[in-house]
Amino acid sequence: MKVGFLADIHEDILHLRAALEILERQRCEQIVCLGDIVGFTLPFYQYIHSRDAESCVTLVRDRCPVAVAGNHDLYAVRKTPEHRAGFDYGENWYGLDYAVRAKRARNRIWLYEDNEIPPRLSPASIEYLRSLPEFRPFSIGSDSCMVTHFCYPDLSGSTIFFPEQPFHLRKHFQFLEEHGCRMGISGHGHPEGCLIVDEDRFTLHPFGTIQLTGDPVWIVAPCIARTSRANGCLVLDTETMTLDIIPLKDQRREHADRV
Repeated sequence: MKVGFLADIHEDILHLRAALEILERQRCEQIVCLGDIVGFTLPFYQYIHSRDAESCVTLVRDRCPVAVAGNHDLYAVRKTPEHRAGFDYGENWYGLDYAVRAKRARNRIWLYEDNEIPPRLSPASIEYLRSLPEFRPFSIGSDSCMVTHFCYPDLSGSTIFFPEQPFHLRKHFQFLEEHGCRMGISGHGHPEGCLIVDEDRFTLHPFGTIQLTGDPVWIVAPCIARTSRANGCLVLDTETMTLDIIPLKDQRREHADRV
């Protein structure tokens, strides 16, 4: 079976459609969304005129039977994360004044208001985002894979942190083991290619094909959204245990040509 993975769409409807076309050509039987369907931040993203949060949520809801919430998805619906990495949000977090939240956050968690443009979402799309879990184990043949947006104990990526050494992921590998999974796949990091972490090392793989060994690993997928970094999607063949890291073309030029 082939499984496609989409991460960090960030309202980029042009690249979401392009990625879905790629996964169709790859004959993926299942498509998984790794979170951050919405969330448009200036100046990090440049496609302000083509961004379409509602269409992105609709496509993910229709095409991805497995999906999890990212930190921007939670912010869009003003939902605090379940897995909080020790941070105390207290009650009515989003009812507090921004200055109060900034003082309490002390640069530990993302606050968003400075440069995030609110998405335009229907009530149905808001309800869908609110319903997304923060983690989801699912079967890949005789094994199981854990899908999250980030790593335990911050599964949604709401804290200002990214692991740099294998020991930073000790709790995440324990979390995978507790749920019967030897593989975890996440987004959030926006690598140029694919980041694969085992218990000994971090390895950034360029676009291409990787043969997985069967050892416990944490895999970070490239983003879908257009940024200054190269982006793409993943295809996992569960029979051969190969991982294809597939780049996306620049849809800005193609869109301009059509117009």
